[in-house]
Amino acid sequence: MKNLTPMQAAYWTGRQANGFLGNVSAHLYVEFDCGSIDPQRLGEAIPKLYETHGMMRMRVTPDGRQDIGKAEESLSYEVEDLRELEAGSLERHLERKRQEWTCRTLDLEAGQTSAFGLSLLPGGTCRLHVDMDMTAIDPPSFCLLMEDLARFYNTPEIDAEEAETGFFDWLERKNSDAELARKQQEDKGWWQSRLADLPPEPKLPAIATSGEVRSGRLAAMLTSVERRSLELAARDLRVTPSALMLGLFASVIAKATGDERFRLNVPMFWRAPYTPDVERTVGDFSNILILAVAPPPDESLRSLCKSLAEQMVDLLAHSAYPGVNVMRDLSRTRRSLQTAPIVFTSGLDLPGGDLFSQRVTRVFGPMTWAVSQGPQVALDAQVAHMDGGILINWDIRYDALPETWIKAAFDSYVALVREIAADPTALERPAFSSRTPAYAAENHKSPTEGMLKELLGRLAPGMATHATGKIRDLGLSEDDLSSFIAFINRYIPAAALSLDDMGPASTAGSIAGLLKARSGGASEKVGRAYLEAVNARKRASLDAQPAE
Repeated sequence: MKNLTPMQAAYWTGRQANGFLGNVSAHLYVEFDCGSIDPQRLGEAIPKLYETHGMMRMRVTPDGRQDIGKAEESLSYEVEDLRELEAGSLERHLERKRQEWTCRTLDLEAGQTSAFGLSLLPGGTCRLHVDMDMTAIDPPSFCLLMEDLARFYNTPEIDAEEAETGFFDWLERKNSDAELARKQQEDKGWWQSRLADLPPEPKLPAIATSGEVRSGRLAAMLTSVERRSLELAARDLRVTPSALMLGLFASVIAKATGDERFRLNVPMFWRAPYTPDVERTVGDFSNILILAVAPPPDESLRSLCKSLAEQMVDLLAHSAYPGVNVMRDLSRTRRSLQTAPIVFTSGLDLPGGDLFSQRVTRVFGPMTWAVSQGPQVALDAQVAHMDGGILINWDIRYDALPETWIKAAFDSYVALVREIAADPTALERPAFSSRTPAYAAENHKSPTEGMLKELLGRLAPGMATHATGKIRDLGLSEDDLSSFIAFINRYIPAAALSLDDMGPASTAGSIAGLLKARSGGASEKVGRAYLEAVNARKRASLDAQPAE
């Protein structure tokens, strides 16, 4: 039995913490669209994973420690036959299943670190569902497990054979390393001297939350030609491809938030060679680096990428002191919970090329969906090699961020990356041509509409992702609509809004236009004041959370 690592403890605590961006597990959910998969053969391959890798059987004890249980107690595999469903029903069912698995919480106390599901689909195809808790299994470990699962499925005669050394052996040797203990104290002092100057978290345009967690993703694929061009551009800058993509990301976040100084959360998955087979070991080797983005306003994209790359070298050199501890120290210093809700995760510099081997793709088909959740994370931006190109994937908490804002930021990032791939000389232009936040510009354009969307979002939490945007399609009762109208008329008397104004085609935008016309523009002033009060209240609520 071992103590949880600082990162594992943060995951474990975060899944039990209420409040903004809390009460979720740190997990990764992935779907593969397979061809014909034999459910029984897969059912015989999966247990071999649990027998081979001890952390597949890890459980967290009630006193917050970890040990290894039995394979039969941890195994989770279900087969669902959907072959008789008609197209519309099938699509709705798979979407519900995706949402359920995206937001599920595996029972770590019972040793459930992972879950596998196979949906049998019409036409002889299948969809493989895989969910893994990152308290036990980090992203590189996930790739190892999929490789082994493909191997066990492809060659059933291979027997499971547990490695001579596992994650617990690695932990024991790491914890007994006297030189590492000395380095941790040294790096702690390095960080302590820099806490006062560490920038704040990015100012995100948080929305009112209903308490229901809603996660989703935005994704784009860069071609092999674009990948090669970006690699050459990074080489010319004498930085890694990850540093190039990180610099471009920081530029986009600065524009989207309007922040001149902010911090980013950058995970690392370094496996110190304490055991001979560490690269084949499954476990949570993750750490986080707290990156400060605070460049001068006239800095070019080229200079930003190089300066952040240099800072990353410094952070890596002082990473013996865990990033989780850095954030705890910062919270104590500033007497409020400090977070780094925007994460940038890169797999571009990891050995092994693409995310999955040809064998995994051949057996299970392409990965068609991937989304992760984590406590205190609003956005996790990821870049990784896939199918010869580069996958850009943003995992988003839609219950915490406005959909229009995050979509605009994502599109800006993809467009900027493709611009650099097409013409690397564009790296000479300013990284921060404008510091007006995208959400501020949108609210300034129509504060009335922003206020209406905020109000309707409280009545109908799913409004942000509703297909039509029509108010009458939100499923609101007449009492809800009457309350909504009464609020508007109380603060904008000239509006004289009534139920008759809420026609079948009415949207927040059309009602905003009506209110502005009837009030002679006064609704804009009311809307602006309302949104400022809401944002101030949300930020005060977040800042008031006590430090650990």
